[in-house]
Amino acid sequence: MAKRKAPRPPVGHRHAVTPLDPAPFFDRLVPRFAPLAVVWILLAVIELSLSALIAGTALNNAQIPLTAAITLAAYSLVALFPAICAVALPAWLVSRAVRWGDPRIALWGSRVIRAIVVGSAILLYISSWALFWNTGVFLDRQAFAFLAAMNPVQVFHWIYPPLAIGVIAATLVATLVLAQLVPSWVSGRPFGTQRRLAIAGTGGIVVCGLMALIGGLTFGAETDQADQPKSAYAVSRDGQSGPLVHAVADVRRSFRPPEGPAVASNDTGRVIRRPIISMDEYVARVSQTDFKRRNVVMVQIESLRSDQLRIYGGTRDVMPAVDALARESRVFTNAYIQASHSNYQDLVPLSSHYPLRSTDMYEYPPNPTYPRVLIYDVLKALGYRTAVFSSQNERWGGMLNYHRPENLDRFFHAETFSGPTITQWEDMGFAAWVRETKGAGSVDDQYTMSEAIKWIDSVSSEPFFVHMNLQSSHVPYVVPQDFPRRFSPKEIDFAIMWGKFPIEKTDIVKGRYADSLSYEDTQIARLFEHLKRRGVWDNTIVVIGGDNGEAFYEHGFAAHASSLFNEVVKVPMIIRAPGLAPGLDNRPAMLLDVPPSLFQLLGLPPHPSFQGIGLFDTEPDANRSLYMIVQTPAAFQSAIVRSGFKLLHNELDGRYYLWDQVNDPGERKPVTASRPDLVEDLSARLRFWRSEQLSYYADVPRQRREYPPVVKD
Repeated sequence: MAKRKAPRPPVGHRHAVTPLDPAPFFDRLVPRFAPLAVVWILLAVIELSLSALIAGTALNNAQIPLTAAITLAAYSLVALFPAICAVALPAWLVSRAVRWGDPRIALWGSRVIRAIVVGSAILLYISSWALFWNTGVFLDRQAFAFLAAMNPVQVFHWIYPPLAIGVIAATLVATLVLAQLVPSWVSGRPFGTQRRLAIAGTGGIVVCGLMALIGGLTFGAETDQADQPKSAYAVSRDGQSGPLVHAVADVRRSFRPPEGPAVASNDTGRVIRRPIISMDEYVARVSQTDFKRRNVVMVQIESLRSDQLRIYGGTRDVMPAVDALARESRVFTNAYIQASHSNYQDLVPLSSHYPLRSTDMYEYPPNPTYPRVLIYDVLKALGYRTAVFSSQNERWGGMLNYHRPENLDRFFHAETFSGPTITQWEDMGFAAWVRETKGAGSVDDQYTMSEAIKWIDSVSSEPFFVHMNLQSSHVPYVVPQDFPRRFSPKEIDFAIMWGKFPIEKTDIVKGRYADSLSYEDTQIARLFEHLKRRGVWDNTIVVIGGDNGEAFYEHGFAAHASSLFNEVVKVPMIIRAPGLAPGLDNRPAMLLDVPPSLFQLLGLPPHPSFQGIGLFDTEPDANRSLYMIVQTPAAFQSAIVRSGFKLLHNELDGRYYLWDQVNDPGERKPVTASRPDLVEDLSARLRFWRSEQLSYYADVPRQRREYPPVVKD
């Protein structure tokens, strides 16, 4: 439809009395400004509706006054208008550029290009809101970096298809309305109507701007400098007010000086630095008299919470095979992981290296410059047969680049499995396509276990090392249809998404989670029975651990890879070895300690590469410092546990939170304000540890000389 020209104001019009009167100039802008005003009004309604309906937004934040929340909502509406103009400008410039040539081609060309520009912006906007609804965070640089670092198919593997379809459908509808219908409808209105629409939009923007200004002056007085913690108002403004406000805060944060890498300390009293040695040098130190050539089986269980086992106080027989093992094992009741997400944590029990290597999200590069000595590297040099069997795709986060497949006789993971992989969702061919890519999906744990058992049977007289990574207990807790459900109904009428499910259905979800662990337990029982039938059980060390825990809204979020609360970072750690006295051990421990502890049991000297400590034949240190991190789009945090307290530092807002782990293990009431002395001490220790880690991984020449530093207590 051809656009109608705006009528000229009549001669003698009252606005022509003085050349200083701005009305004629405004009238000339009306045809261009009115469509933008209508788009702003529509998006403002959508923004307010989403802010009111979705939990966790600034408008629903009980930690700030309602008036502050309202001013933040106004701020988010103000941010809409420059974004609308930014999208409209290139669309308008393109439409002007294609006016030459065939008019019909120019018309449709400009419409198509405008739809692409507007549609792309709307897709980002809606996707950001969908992400917030699902995880509590908006799209930002970290989210895009995460997508860029991971195989996109692997990421889409975890997206709930109806949500993805809903985002696409909403984008198409909104693009049609905002890019085509609104401009056509506005251009067809009389000039007076257009003028009133423009005035309404302008008035709304001005009112919202004044409210936002008043809110900033009234509630934003506390500092939010880079080296100071943000106020509650600033935290809600930057993280919960809407996609555009969050994007502005993210851009502003990108201009701040980056943290570190700090200069390494020269304080040898606090830091141990060990020179690199060759494998031949290490093997020469091994006493053949002390060396016990025992088999080693490590089983890493996805998302295993401590409270799912009887030995840790669980009330149900979720994993009877593991509990039976625990009764003849050393059970560490105060063990922590070093990261709340798999791509960081999975390699810790193999390497005894902390996963903090960058201030940003980290992907393992091909041929890392830093040294790494995994358990199987040493055992391979000592004559062991070695293998890794993982139900997940080890390319996640570049983990495959960290492994040393040349020191493994068998390396099995989802990408190399020739049989069927599973996906979390069955829908319209998507699952089948994902299976075929071999870039996503997981292997059903029964196949992984069968492959491991088959490989063990191929080993003759040599001792063997097997590391297993079982995945059925990963959200959404998929198990075979014919597996009996002992804790949840066979069919459920809602979706269990990563980080999201109806909170009133938590008990059902916990039941489904328990069923997935029960399924894994049956596979572990197969392994144990096979080792006993082969007659090698009595000469085998078995290690069971969780790669992380799992949250069920105890602190407002579900799943893992988020805040470092105990339900996510405190996991089972069970070690059974011939001659090792069973019992409960409450010393501070980490999964980082698995390699040096295994070496103690094998009679091997500690390798200088390890940052953990051996947990046997040493006196427990109740004041030992334990460190952990998370670096995902959902959270950027680090934490220290020491002397019965945990201090958590939120890297994005600079805030510290202190909990008493003895009297408040559920971490419900922070004691930050009442113990400033402890906050100061623990924060200094945490900063020092971070500084040592980051300075080492930023110094390539140093990596050629020495192993990662060990910070003393």
